[in-house]
Amino acid sequence: MDEVINLNVGGSLYTTSYSTLTRYPDSMLGAMFSGRIQSARDANGNFVIDGDGPLFRFVLNFLRRSTLNLPEDFKEVDLLAAEADFYQIEALIDAVRCLKEEKTRLEEVLQTQRERIPEMEYVEVEYECASGQWIVFANADVLKRIPIIVGSFKDSHSFKNRLTRCEENGLNLPRGQPVNRVRLFRETSQLGFGLLCTSSSGGDERSTDRWVFAREVKS
Repeated sequence: MDEVINLNVGGSLYTTSYSTLTRYPDSMLGAMFSGRIQSARDANGNFVIDGDGPLFRFVLNFLRRSTLNLPEDFKEVDLLAAEADFYQIEALIDAVRCLKEEKTRLEEVLQTQRERIPEMEYVEVEYECASGQWIVFANADVLKRIPIIVGSFKDSHSFKNRLTRCEENGLNLPRGQPVNRVRLFRETSQLGFGLLCTSSSGGDERSTDRWVFAREVKS
């Protein structure tokens, strides 16, 4: 019957078989358990290997199945490559190298895709039906270029004063000044913004209607 062997790898204990450890005769483990190199034991009789204990799990599984299976979030590829070199398992060395090359190719593809995704700029218009309040969320430079927004304030000082406080909460247009929605949307579109989506919450006189416009930021 196949001999059972207990290992102490860097303080981590493993149990496996002689045939598994000698699957690759030219490896360090093959030499160790065929008697070609000297081996040591701990006080409990376990064979001692001065390697990375947790990572030996993947080395041992490779010896058992001849397949490298790693968790999806595995990040210690370079350390595993060093362990493969330490144990001199050529098949595992090749498997880890292929994994690293595939990971590099994937990162290059993802980087290319990220570079292709354009940076977008948005204008969000809200209308609170109950209060009749118009609120516009946008970059201050964009708001300055929409005439109907600028003209809804009684003077430029009032507009600039509101503009400095609109970064997070949006620009509240004066309630006493009626806003022509068609003109607002047309002037927004003339700046290169296209309508991205619309929504309405509440579905009654207390609802808030929203329109979101977007354009690509020119580099």
